[in-house]
Amino acid sequence: MKFEPLTAEHVCKLGPLVAIHADYELTPEFALDLEDVGGGMACVDDDGSVIAIAGIMTQWRGVGLAWAWLSKDWRRHARAITEKMVEMLDSSDFHRIEVAVRCDFDAGHRWVDRLGFHVETPCAKAWGPDKADYTIHVRLI
Repeated sequence: MKFEPLTAEHVCKLGPLVAIHADYELTPEFALDLEDVGGGMACVDDDGSVIAIAGIMTQWRGVGLAWAWLSKDWRRHARAITEKMVEMLDSSDFHRIEVAVRCDFDAGHRWVDRLGFHVETPCAKAWGPDKADYTIHVRLI
């Protein structure tokens, strides 16, 4: 397994997604948008399959919004992916990084806790594109 700078090709090759992401379609247009944002990474298995993509996009100067899309196979490399994410977060130029997790996604809350985030807003109503409630976690550097 290796980590590579994110490209649109990685986004298109990711999958199948974990259930929490199942309602989202990673279109070629969206893939190009993620590539253009920059700062992302892809976790690529030895067979060339993309296991996970993640990154931090600028919300405004000094504040980033962390994101991740995970395939169903990500757990096989959960420790390495988590360690790489912590490294990415620790080395960023942001003084504040936010991440939003669906309120009903317990595993997501446990993961971002391991990444060093803490809950700031327990329930942001209709926050996501799916109109679900999300918990906003923050990591201050």
